[in-house]
Amino acid sequence: MINAMSYVVVHTPYLEQWLPLASNHIGLHVDVVEPDVAVRLRMDAKVQRLLLLATSGPASLAMGFEVPDAAALQRVRQALEAAGYPVVDGTAAEIALRGVKAMFHFRDPDANRIEVVWGLADTAEPLHPGRPIGGFRTGELGIGHVALMTGEFERMCHLYKEVLGFKVSDRASAPFKVEFLHVNPRHHTLGLADTGTGAGVYHLMLEYNDFDDVGRAYDMALENPDSIGVTLGRHINDHVTSFYLKNPDGWMFELGWAARTIGPDWQIEELPGMSLWGHDRTWLAPQKREAARQILKQLAARGVRAPVAMPNPAEKNR
Repeated sequence: MINAMSYVVVHTPYLEQWLPLASNHIGLHVDVVEPDVAVRLRMDAKVQRLLLLATSGPASLAMGFEVPDAAALQRVRQALEAAGYPVVDGTAAEIALRGVKAMFHFRDPDANRIEVVWGLADTAEPLHPGRPIGGFRTGELGIGHVALMTGEFERMCHLYKEVLGFKVSDRASAPFKVEFLHVNPRHHTLGLADTGTGAGVYHLMLEYNDFDDVGRAYDMALENPDSIGVTLGRHINDHVTSFYLKNPDGWMFELGWAARTIGPDWQIEELPGMSLWGHDRTWLAPQKREAARQILKQLAARGVRAPVAMPNPAEKNR
């Protein structure tokens, strides 16, 4: 039913601090809708991919899942209501700000706001990245992926898999339990992790078209080492080479390159760990952090490797 995560909405008490990070560091196009109130961040031809909204309350992230048409929107609504999830129609102002044709929203078991929409608009306005970059990989794959820490692991898995129709890509049990779920060829649109820390946003992954743009973002982050939440490394499942950059709200961006995609012959695996190399998670408890390091050593001793999925040039700047 859902074919992509098309955008995210960030409610933040630190709107001004977000803007140089988004523009100068990540390279997003900043479009101020209303000063000190609302900012659209663009990655491609869409009117927005991240929507920043100022709040005096706690920070939060909402995911915008897109369906192909109005009929599909109604089918998702019916499935949610049948499963006991109340839905609320979007207001005219919400719909206009997001640049969609229709939407409703609901809360998942961890109280994350989930928006279901169709018709995210293109814009004729040219894209002006905040720094010279080769663009982001979006298109049919959507914006990227979100990884959530959950205090309701079983209920969250049931909602996204059984009600919303997400498919399992793979799963792992060390250094914590996690399931990776997809809705299109992107390896995963959603990761659900039972880290023992309760509910929260872990990261939002954005995928560059060019590897050099990851390296240059890493260079900038090294000027402030405390801004790095996870060091440069390569994942064992989607094969992304990336690092994780902290944002003003306390969760992270994964800035990566060269994710492999899922095809019709995909086989679900139990993963031996999260990464092939690197990705030292500074936020993990010392015991789990050491366990993750030992997994990397074991993989290295076995000579585990993965091919590089070179991005298709036809996908650039879509």
